[in-house]
This record gives sequence, C-alpha cells and structure tokens, in this order.
Amino acid sequence: MGSLVGHLVPGSIFILIGLWWIYSAWLRYYVCRRRQRPFYVTTAFSFHCCGPRVAKLPIEAFFVLFGTTLGILIELIAGFNRVVDPETGHVTYYEGANNLQHFAMYFMFFLVGIIEILLYYRFPLPKYFDVVAGCLAFSSEALLFYFHGHARDPVEIQLHVFLVMAICATVICGVFEITQQEKTLYPTLMRAYFTVLQGSWFYTTAFLLYSPFHEHYDGSKDPDVHRTTMLIAYYFVLHIAITLFLVLILAVPAYLVSKRQVQAINFTEYGQIPMDNNEDEEMEKLNGTTSI
Repeated sequence: MGSLVGHLVPGSIFILIGLWWIYSAWLRYYVCRRRQRPFYVTTAFSFHCCGPRVAKLPIEAFFVLFGTTLGILIELIAGFNRVVDPETGHVTYYEGANNLQHFAMYFMFFLVGIIEILLYYRFPLPKYFDVVAGCLAFSSEALLFYFHGHARDPVEIQLHVFLVMAICATVICGVFEITQQEKTLYPTLMRAYFTVLQGSWFYTTAFLLYSPFHEHYDGSKDPDVHRTTMLIAYYFVLHIAITLFLVLILAVPAYLVSKRQVQAINFTEYGQIPMDNNEDEEMEKLNGTTSI
C-alpha cells in the first residue's frame, strides 16, 4: 500500500461501498416509513435498482469478495521479496511487513463477504452476525493503521491518526446498530458516512505522500511542518463537511425512488421475504423487525 495505487484501491472500495450504504439506508428508511414498518439493520443491502431478480442476489457480497481478493493479490505480489546472499548464494524469500499488514486488512473484509454469502444461503448464524463481523474487520483495520504510522514523521503520523479516528467511529456506529433496542436510521447512516470518510482520506493520503504530480513528501525537506499539519487538519474537516453534503444529496434520489416504487420494492434482507404480507414472525427470525 506504500504507493499511489496501493492507497487508491482500498479508498475506492470504501467510497463505493459507503455511498451505496448511504443511498440504501435512506431508501430503506423511506420505504419502511411509507409501509409503516420498523427500520431494521443489516450490513449489506439489496440492489433493488437493477430489478427484482438482481435484488435477490448478494451482489454487494460479491463486490466485497472481488475487491478484497484483488487487494490481497496486489499486496502479496508487491510485497514478495527474493534476496540472494552474495557470499553464500543462499536465497531467502519473504513478504514485506507493510504488505502483510495490508493483506491482513483485506483478509478480514474478505471474511465479512463470506459471512454475507452464508447469510444469503440461510446458514444458521445468529442475528446481526454480519454486523459483528463488520465491526471486527473495521477494528482490525484501525489496529493495523494505528501501528502503521509508528516511527514515521509527524505528517505521516497525523494522516494515519485521522484515518484511525474515522475507522473507530465506524466501529462505534456498528456497535450502536446492534445494541439499540429500537432500530433507527442514524447508526446505519453514520456507519456509511464514516466509511466514505475513510475512503476519501485514503485518497488524500495517496496524493499527499505519493502524488504523481509533485515530488513525494519528505518531512526532512518540509520548511514548515507545523503549517503542513494545520493544513492537514483543515483538509480533514473539509472531508467531513463534503461527506455530510453527499449524505444530504443522496437522500433526494432515495426519497424519489421510495415514492415512485414503494410497492414494487420487495424490501427485506436480499429481497427474499415480502413485507406486505402477514409474515411478521418469519421476518423477526430473519431481521428482528417485529418485536423491537
């Protein structure tokens, strides 16, 4: 990940997933409100925009598996080292420590994708197990990036601290999704919000440290490190504001879709159980939405 592409790949995944979560959380909120049904919590959302057949497939889980597999391959290939001892001729093979850290991050989210597939095929897992797995994956990411900035210059440390803050906020929102007795929109929406925030911050880190348009940042050559750190905090606040603006913008198409297609959307987990029938008991088993 110590390159421009290495930061853009996870950043793109988090931004795309986060934006999709924001839109889908708004849509679920509006549909549930129109049908006078309680809001319910899942990690993944169905692709209702692509028709009922596609909505019944775990497209989001497939996307997560594809993106994490791509990341795993990139890190293992890029981190592979072959060293030949010039005196003895002994050959040593090893993976770079940075690449192993990034591999661990991708692998945790790969497991989340596997769990979502298992839930899709009705494997008998506990309710909200996908949310628990997501919290564990984000917690692992926070731990890895906290130590990723160790022994770096102040600017790189600050970049990683802000990233860890966004990741920890994502975990807190996931915990609230599980623990709240009456499920509401806010924890799910904020989980999506902070996912987009960390994805956009990956982009900022990439172009600050590894930009192809200027020399890579070197703290020893920075004439005013204090000013740079102040600007980085300013950039982070801008990201917070812009992401909030995106949350508001995505509420508009979600509201319009819910208004026009409220009866057409078969809105439950992966679209398997219709909401407009008297199937509250079965819905409770799947989503916990009838006795909250």
